[in-house]
Amino acid sequence: MRHWLICAALSATLLCGSAAAAASDQTISITLTGQSMIRSDIRAHAPAAVPVIKSLLTGDVAFTNFESTILDVTKGQSPRDGRFLSPPEAMGALKSFGFNLISLANNHAFDLKTFGIENALADAEKLGLAHAGTGNNISQASAPAYLRTAKGTVALIAIASGLVPPGGSATANRPGVNELRVENNKPNAEDAQRILQNIRSARQRADLVIVYEHNHVFDKPFNTILVEELPERLAPPAWLKQWTHDEVDAGADIIVMHGAPLLHGIEIYKGKPIFFDLGNFIFQAPPADTNLDEPINWESVVAYVRFQGRKLQSVSFRPIALNKIGQGTPDVHDEHTNNLFLQTRGLPRPASGEQAHYILERLAGLSRPFGTKLDIRSDMAAIELPAQN
Repeated sequence: MRHWLICAALSATLLCGSAAAAASDQTISITLTGQSMIRSDIRAHAPAAVPVIKSLLTGDVAFTNFESTILDVTKGQSPRDGRFLSPPEAMGALKSFGFNLISLANNHAFDLKTFGIENALADAEKLGLAHAGTGNNISQASAPAYLRTAKGTVALIAIASGLVPPGGSATANRPGVNELRVENNKPNAEDAQRILQNIRSARQRADLVIVYEHNHVFDKPFNTILVEELPERLAPPAWLKQWTHDEVDAGADIIVMHGAPLLHGIEIYKGKPIFFDLGNFIFQAPPADTNLDEPINWESVVAYVRFQGRKLQSVSFRPIALNKIGQGTPDVHDEHTNNLFLQTRGLPRPASGEQAHYILERLAGLSRPFGTKLDIRSDMAAIELPAQN
């Protein structure tokens, strides 16, 4: 009886006894997408896109980063109070597509200041979406989220590095983002210790641990590398490569990142996949932001990962293209305008033919420096895993 009570008390975060042992042998499938800068209820404004989006999300876990924050006009909040603000229906749309695990950690989480943090947390809780990366204090923001599935428990730790605005970082008594400060191309020791300890803790409680990072710290200023289309925009900086290895050594099974709205390469380190940047999945960026106009901002992949227990079985990719042109007339002067053009642009569809081949070849080239080889067949690709994995 006592053992049963202990298991029941911990059921929100871990599997007990024989159930945990059974889960560890299960094959679990995880879909990882680019970031979702979703600014509308796509179900209402572009219903034809809904089944297409749903078709891209399969498996036991579907993950994205919610690259925005929630505006609540019923509380007197205005669309002009911040940059990238979304109606509550936007997060509901993500859940309806099939996402069940989301990060809230990014530089836009604080676009509506503390109100936005609180609104997004409340909506994620109301929708029953497992989420991590922000909180009412640093303890909550840095804590792992746990998603229970029939195949096992998956933990998520989410962090943001770079471009987090003043006041946007969670503290002991202030809501905000779980920030990893980077100083002189080195993670802040206090932040690094907190994050690595949370990874170790999550590994004890979950069958798989996903670590998400939203990074804007490069060797040159972020906006410069985008506007000038510098090579640095297409690869992670040296500090980040070492940091991801530290995270795997602490117990991470998957590391997935966004930040630059572009694809970066993939590394398999000690049998664990590191996705340095999966670009965009939904990209309803305001047309006034001209530094986001490069064509490759509107192409990406969806990654499908399979583990048996903690052993990586496969990683495959489906290339996608996002429509840069929405319906109606764009407002190229005011980034606060949320009209039909914005609400219907940046929606994913499977790429095919020459475009699919080009996206996958680009991903293969970006992954080659990490020793990762892709087998491209028609409109799909898969990583050639070493035999020991």
